[in-house]
Amino acid sequence: MKHYYILFFFCLCTAPLYSQIDYATQVQPIFNNNCIGCHGNNGGVNLTSFEALLNSENTSVDYGDNLIVPGDAEASGLYDKIASDSPSDGGTRMPIGGTLTSEEIATIRQWIDEGANATATSIEDENNIVTEFALNGNYPNPFNPSTQISFTAPVSSRYSIEVFSVSGQRIAEQSGTASIGNNSVPLNLINQPSGMYLYRVMLLSGDRILSSAMGRMTLIK
Repeated sequence: MKHYYILFFFCLCTAPLYSQIDYATQVQPIFNNNCIGCHGNNGGVNLTSFEALLNSENTSVDYGDNLIVPGDAEASGLYDKIASDSPSDGGTRMPIGGTLTSEEIATIRQWIDEGANATATSIEDENNIVTEFALNGNYPNPFNPSTQISFTAPVSSRYSIEVFSVSGQRIAEQSGTASIGNNSVPLNLINQPSGMYLYRVMLLSGDRILSSAMGRMTLIK
């Protein structure tokens, strides 16, 4: 993925005011007008919102967890279904009964290639561009019984935090949606005894781990 982040940074520094496609104003309207009649709140692929798409359960064995591959439209099942007359899953091109315009397909492709993010990035923020995942630790540490786990994310994605005892037993897990940049997640271990704990933060695309890192923290009661 390193080469993708370099390309991503280059594009942001050389493009017009908004170097990224904005999901809410440019991508979601395409889905609203063409797709959500079949892909709404009825299970499977859900295109009613960014969060719904990110958490869709794609049942195609051909696409698996690759419905959206941030930074790579060609590897994304969604793009394959709307752009190919012979999708690799053996089904038909979407949407059924029609096709998207070349401009609409290009918009979705660009959005995925730019990281499949929820919002556009202004070049005014280019000095603050996050190009890689980083675990920033937790604060306070030591703590009793609550702390905040901080990490930065280069793309919008789901996250999962797992907490382990020093013997390796998983004693807590929580997940949610991470935004680009700094994220802070509260953690409460009120039901656990004093001691040192390990935690792992993962960024996810479906069941695929995009990035992960481990940290240590100490609970004192």
